[in-house]
Amino acid sequence: MTTVLLAHGSPDPRHRQGIEAVADGLRSARPGTPVRLAYLETDEPSAAVLGRELTGEVVVVPMLITPAYHARTDVPRAARELATGGAQVRVTDPLAPHPLLLDAVVERLASAGHAPDPGTDVMLVAGGSSDGTARRSLDELLVDHPRPGWGRWRGTTLREPEVVAEAVGQAAQAGHRLVVLAFTLAEGVLHDAAERLAGEHGADFVRGGLGRTRSVVELVALRATPA
Repeated sequence: MTTVLLAHGSPDPRHRQGIEAVADGLRSARPGTPVRLAYLETDEPSAAVLGRELTGEVVVVPMLITPAYHARTDVPRAARELATGGAQVRVTDPLAPHPLLLDAVVERLASAGHAPDPGTDVMLVAGGSSDGTARRSLDELLVDHPRPGWGRWRGTTLREPEVVAEAVGQAAQAGHRLVVLAFTLAEGVLHDAAERLAGEHGADFVRGGLGRTRSVVELVALRATPA
């Protein structure tokens, strides 16, 4: 069975590099399992191009960590294109929502020298969606799966920069520090926008995408495993 990681794509090459890192991690975790990449836009191969090569059983893992238009519309279209060469295509749930994504955040925090501390608040900044589903999904994930040992964890989107300003003020009043991370799989346009937002409000920012963590590789493997 071939596993296809279906990612968004970006004009920023760091996005592709981050997704390729996940693919490399999956290959190491599952030796002998073919792992391919396809992109919804910008990067190659597209689903239409890769679909001409695929045969046999194929499992498609949408590399999306917030519910969005892509999951509802673009992913089903890409799945049809991936089947044009005769492959039997099964599409899994997107990566979100799942607590392993928060484990990935903890890994990124640790890589930047941040250990669990009740005096450290954490703000996750996602790309956002016009209907608010990205923010709601992130809020629900944080409520359902609290991270012990830390201060307050909050989520927002790039569409709501005022939430970061509010969190900075509340952290200061409590005598806490606020650490901001981009809730993205890879560095790129959205990651850099989150970094600028943190800088504008004087908050610490942890660089790097969640895709370069063991937890995300574990989550992709879990999604790709038949129920």
